[in-house]
Amino acid sequence: SGGGKTTLLDAIAGYRPATHGKVYVNDVDVYKNFDAVRNNLGYVPQRDIIHMELTVYQALDYAARLRMPSDTSHEERHSRIIEVLDDLDLTHRMDVQVSGLSGGQQKRVSIGVELLTKPGLFFLDEATSGLDPGTETSLMQLLRRLADQGRTIVLVTHATKNVMLADKVVFLARGGYLSWFGPPDEALAYFNQYRSEKDRRTREMEFDAIYTILDSQALGSPEEWAERFKAHPAYRTYIERPILEKESGIGKAHEPQQSRRAKKAAGRERSQVSALRQFFILSSRNLKILTRDRISLILMLGAAPIISLLDVLIGSVSGGKAFDYLDGDFGDIMQSFFLLVIFAVFFGGLSQMRELVKENDIYKRERLVNLKLLPYVFSKIWVAAIVALYHSLVYVGIHYLVYEMPGGVTEFLILYVTMVLLVMAGMMLGLFASALSPNANSVPMIVILFILPNIVLSGAMVPLPSSVTTLAPTRWALEAWVSATGVGSDVARDLCWQLPEEMRDAMTLEDATERCNCMGANVLKEEYCYFPGIGEYYDEAIDEPAPVEPPALRERPEEPQLPPEPEQPADQSDSVAMADYFEALQNYQDEVGVIQDQYRTDMQTFEQDAELYEAEFKAYKTEEGEWKFARESAVKSAVSIINKINEEFSWTFVDKEDKQAYWTKIITAWIAEGVISCVLILGILWRVKRRDVV
Repeated sequence: SGGGKTTLLDAIAGYRPATHGKVYVNDVDVYKNFDAVRNNLGYVPQRDIIHMELTVYQALDYAARLRMPSDTSHEERHSRIIEVLDDLDLTHRMDVQVSGLSGGQQKRVSIGVELLTKPGLFFLDEATSGLDPGTETSLMQLLRRLADQGRTIVLVTHATKNVMLADKVVFLARGGYLSWFGPPDEALAYFNQYRSEKDRRTREMEFDAIYTILDSQALGSPEEWAERFKAHPAYRTYIERPILEKESGIGKAHEPQQSRRAKKAAGRERSQVSALRQFFILSSRNLKILTRDRISLILMLGAAPIISLLDVLIGSVSGGKAFDYLDGDFGDIMQSFFLLVIFAVFFGGLSQMRELVKENDIYKRERLVNLKLLPYVFSKIWVAAIVALYHSLVYVGIHYLVYEMPGGVTEFLILYVTMVLLVMAGMMLGLFASALSPNANSVPMIVILFILPNIVLSGAMVPLPSSVTTLAPTRWALEAWVSATGVGSDVARDLCWQLPEEMRDAMTLEDATERCNCMGANVLKEEYCYFPGIGEYYDEAIDEPAPVEPPALRERPEEPQLPPEPEQPADQSDSVAMADYFEALQNYQDEVGVIQDQYRTDMQTFEQDAELYEAEFKAYKTEEGEWKFARESAVKSAVSIINKINEEFSWTFVDKEDKQAYWTKIITAWIAEGVISCVLILGILWRVKRRDVV
């Protein structure tokens, strides 16, 4: 352990090119002309390079469709798969899911994937690790048979029981120092000389003893073992002589021909590869894996309606009338939309977070063969898009069942398209996290680190500057949803709400009513200013006319002018004159009495009218005060609510009657969500590309 066996194997196979030195296969420099030898190499890493959800036949069939030439017929491909299954003794297990096989059988399937293209050079990294002795022996004998068929097999193993089946064996000391290369029987003889006399007498030399010898500090350090081997004849026979022959003769003599052959082979290889064909094959494989993994499929299909039950619960508690003029509440609207944001981003990210990281080993191997980057990534994205369409339909559909949503089909489609884009953005976050993660254990935490900021930056929880929330797809989704429903449309259309707050406060109720459609008394008239829940503040005084002032009190009656009193006769002894005088006096007095009585009556009536007028005027003033107070209180409460919401969420408001502004806002939100997803896709491509080894 620690000798660098896997590193050496990867370097030889071109998996991880060495920093110095060269690797030749059939006189072709692997590092310079990898395409020429790509199909001639088979590589089975420590971890299996097969999908556990597929059957044995399906796993080999998809591998064959990816690796074999595009003009290979179905019959030819089937024949080759059956041939490989026969070689591996897996024909009777061809319809069994790989996850249901034993460890040894799974390893055989991994080997079978590599045998499909009949590689001449075959690498296996600890293929026998974890197998029981009987299975290990069976697998080693299988490899021996494959070698006898004309293949060169390079195997890394710690199991020494069947090492004698190999033609040559390499022993690496700690640190990667070469301590032996040559036939296994000669290795036993070479290391046997370093055993004690007692050990040589008591038991025969075995390969297990070499581990103890190399680890013994008394027998030398790894560096000393390397120098010791260089001085041995085996080094000259099996290492120096072949290298000298290569460098002095064969290699140089055939270099131009090798180069031409390499380029020609690479050209043939490239002509066999179709990116579009790979895309369809990979997409088919992904769908097959998805349908074969029944638990994951059930969770994927059931998660959306189950989680949407939370929306049902909250909608039932609030009454489902969040948009209603009387019973609605803008807070309930934002809360319900915020839930949709969480559903979309959270489950979108979780559903895709393992898609790339779980296939690290498979991707590296297929990429080493002929896999193209774009078909691989977009085959994942395409399947994710199908899931996004389903999840979005469930979320929006249930939301429409729970809430009395405004608008019609157009608004439904806008909300649905916005949701699809948001779910896709969440899925791209999940795929990006999967591409970033070094292993499957760390990817959930990375996904959470991506999702939580998107929830906070949505703008539903805390008002934040647009410059901060621009990068969050959740923010654009909320903006499109609120705009599509028309919430705040009348507020956005009212120019008065665009005035500075000081100017709005300075306006009288009458001025605001005359000039504004969503201020003054108009704020509580549904036909002028529709806003959820604002009707709660409506008062009948809004539509009632002003109290009528009582008629003005008539003028106070003036004192009457009395007629002149009759004069007495000059001769009072004149009885006739006196009689006329007394008669005239009596008439005068009667006339004065009538005038005075009328004046007193007029004054009494006036005083009664004055008392009545005073009572009516007092009642009028009281009624007028109550009318004004009711109107001003209702309007003030309504305006205050709208003002508060407008300060925090005006970025979501748009005048729906202004079609250009309305559709510009919706389409801008869609473009922003799409751009964010595209940026994430570029990040995925960049990160996956960094996994390339050649």
